[in-house]
Amino acid sequence: MKMRDWVETVGRDFGYALRTLRRSRGFAVVAALTLALGIGANTAIFTLLDQILLRLLPVKNPQQLVLLTMRGHHYGNNWGGNAISYPMYRDFQDHNEVFSGMFCRFPQPVSMTFGAQSERVAAELVSGTYFRVLGVGTALGRAFTPDDDRVPNGHPLLMLSYDFWKQRFGGDPQIVGKTLLVNNHQMTIIGVAQAGFEGVELGYSTKIFIPVMMEQQIIIGPMKMLTDRRSRWVNAFGRLKPGVTPERAKTSLQPFTHSMLEMEVREVAFRNASAYDREEFLKSWIDALPGSQGRAYLRRELSTPLWVLMATTGMVLLIACANIANLLLARATGRQKEIAVRLAMGATRGRIIGQLLIETLSLSSLGGILGLALAFWGDKALMAIYLPSDSGSLNISTAPDFRILLFTLAVTVVTGVIFGLAPALQATKPDVGKTLKDEAGAVVRGGQGRLRSALVVTQVALSLLLLIGAGLFLRSLRNLSNLGPGFPAERLVGFNMDPSMNGYTPQQLNSFYPQLTDNLSAIPGVKSVAVASMRIMEDNEWDSGLTAEGYSPTKPDDHPQAFMNQIGPGYFLTLGVPIVAGRDFRLTDNRVMKRANATDDFDSTPTTVIINEKFAQRFFAGRNPLGMHLGFGTDPGTHTEMEIIGVVKDIKYTNLRDEIPIQAYVPYMNSPYLGGMTIYVRTAGEPNQLMGSVRAKMREMDGNLPIYAMRTMDAQISNSLSTERMIASLSTVFGFLATGLAVVGLYGVMSYSVAQRTREIGIRVALGAEQGKVIWMVMRDVLLLIAVGVGVGVPAALVLTRVVKSQLYGLEAHDPWTLGLATGLLAVVAAAAGYVPALRASRVDPMKALRYE
Repeated sequence: MKMRDWVETVGRDFGYALRTLRRSRGFAVVAALTLALGIGANTAIFTLLDQILLRLLPVKNPQQLVLLTMRGHHYGNNWGGNAISYPMYRDFQDHNEVFSGMFCRFPQPVSMTFGAQSERVAAELVSGTYFRVLGVGTALGRAFTPDDDRVPNGHPLLMLSYDFWKQRFGGDPQIVGKTLLVNNHQMTIIGVAQAGFEGVELGYSTKIFIPVMMEQQIIIGPMKMLTDRRSRWVNAFGRLKPGVTPERAKTSLQPFTHSMLEMEVREVAFRNASAYDREEFLKSWIDALPGSQGRAYLRRELSTPLWVLMATTGMVLLIACANIANLLLARATGRQKEIAVRLAMGATRGRIIGQLLIETLSLSSLGGILGLALAFWGDKALMAIYLPSDSGSLNISTAPDFRILLFTLAVTVVTGVIFGLAPALQATKPDVGKTLKDEAGAVVRGGQGRLRSALVVTQVALSLLLLIGAGLFLRSLRNLSNLGPGFPAERLVGFNMDPSMNGYTPQQLNSFYPQLTDNLSAIPGVKSVAVASMRIMEDNEWDSGLTAEGYSPTKPDDHPQAFMNQIGPGYFLTLGVPIVAGRDFRLTDNRVMKRANATDDFDSTPTTVIINEKFAQRFFAGRNPLGMHLGFGTDPGTHTEMEIIGVVKDIKYTNLRDEIPIQAYVPYMNSPYLGGMTIYVRTAGEPNQLMGSVRAKMREMDGNLPIYAMRTMDAQISNSLSTERMIASLSTVFGFLATGLAVVGLYGVMSYSVAQRTREIGIRVALGAEQGKVIWMVMRDVLLLIAVGVGVGVPAALVLTRVVKSQLYGLEAHDPWTLGLATGLLAVVAAAAGYVPALRASRVDPMKALRYE
């Protein structure tokens, strides 16, 4: 058959299908809506999964990129994962045979002033090779070049992202050459990056790019990170040469890496290092991770939840397909004579199957169109409900693009074939002679009945899987919610600010923060105010190795590794954390001393410290920790200059899920590293009503200081559980939707079965069969279907729930209560659905039944 003839045939079949569906509007509407739910759910979740997990960077040949990261023991400090020191990056750049180019970057928010308005924006320090290696062009002006990598502090330049240029500067075509005040430093705009590029880290949408040579103006503090080999802070990417694999690149880099480590271990910074630290440091090695998607911390965090939801919606769609297949089988019974006549007149079976598939594809197309609309609105609702309002750096579009349209088309076609093929095959093999003699009822009971029963068993098993999953996620969410952070979260507000970005020196901040605390405390309705360098319950972490007076480690790496926080007086009072021994900090706890063997004036330490109960129990067991001392570092002979003046109750630090760590608190007063802080405000009444007053008071103090991320602790805890809440709520919705579809399917099969056996039932009743026996005759089939479905579903659940074990908290994946409750719920609901046709069968009129055709 020629293509033109085939197209004409398909067109005629499509027109016939529409006319057929128009005559069965009720069936068409029910089928299209059922499919729309399944296809829409899959498209909505795939839209998120595609943009978060599957998309590559919008750069030239992203598959050639790798991200370098050090493995093993580090002697120094880390500023985030997958980081190396800047000197190590330059060494790799100059001494490798596997990369055609390398670049480095470091994300760092800044304070930007343009006109009279100051705001906090997401910035990124980048090397001069950044745009060239990525293959990213400009919409205006020029990009950075290697010439912008030459002089520290000598390149006060910046580039804007395309969207930021459009939104913040109205797409001003004359923007190149203008200056912005960034962290109180004048910088000149030299270009605008090409549209669609906002950096290489998901969840961090860069607004402005700044040369890495301007590190001291962007990263506020005394560190000289461009020359410090002990500070790992830049993400270093390389573009592989043609034919070079990541494994080959990794192997090629090891000898040079080891020579660098041997050189570093002889530096002055290692003069006090233990033999153990030196040996472990020299065992470190370089790894080359796939870089096609950029830095992927958030991607790893969301990977399992999104794939779980994708699998869940896939099961819902399969159940919907089984339901529609059952409807089509029932509908095919009424079309047996039509199909038999067409076969008798010479139509081939393949021709009729093709026409029936066109009908099902027409149905799935209607469902696909409706599902696409549902997905668009569903994604908007998901992001409004589960995405924190201040997480604007995670840019996810709900508008369907070509990839989403292609996915929806594929799902629509596959769906149409899945639910249409089996009914079409079944409907086109009747006994033509018996069918034309009106004996179709005898013909269709065997094959169709078994197929319909198999479809119901499949629905019951899949529904049970989804209900068990929903139960596990709900119980896990409840366990986390019941934990609490260890202090009263209600009526507590937090917000962030960093005056150092506006030119405040540490000396000025030592006067500013006490004044701020006093001013905010004077607001009516405010009970107490405190400041802290680390905002807890936000997955932030500052940990440091310490030496504890009088503690002898049993192993070389058994020193305290405490989670730290730099705080002011009243912090524990404001959070509601009891001091179980000793006292709180005072403003007079402002003495700092130069550390022994210090290399510069900034290498100083406070003289007082407060620890939590877990720290005291672990490292001062059987001793009174008050009056004992701690010191920063774990090298042999480390001086312990900080006196323990208090012990506080244990509280959570990073999030609800993590275990409570050992913690140590130091005072911010007179710290040479003083910079941005979190301000906590405990209120007497509803905290949201005081946020406006707090903002107004801050404007009175300094109207040019941006404050950001103002929210209640309750809201923050809720945000920290957003992923768990999304999985639990969506899996519950999909679980009950699937159960509803399965129940409808079971009801339909049993109603059909009762209708087919009407004459038999009538004879039984006429011969004196009791109502209970008739009901049991039907319910026996119902319970058999449920039992087989449960028998398939429970073992499958025991296997598949292992995949989601990492997402659970406080219970096992094989939790018997959840398995029992889900199984019982499904069995009861399904049995109730089957009881309705059974009851109707028991009330049949024998005379009418005997005349039933």
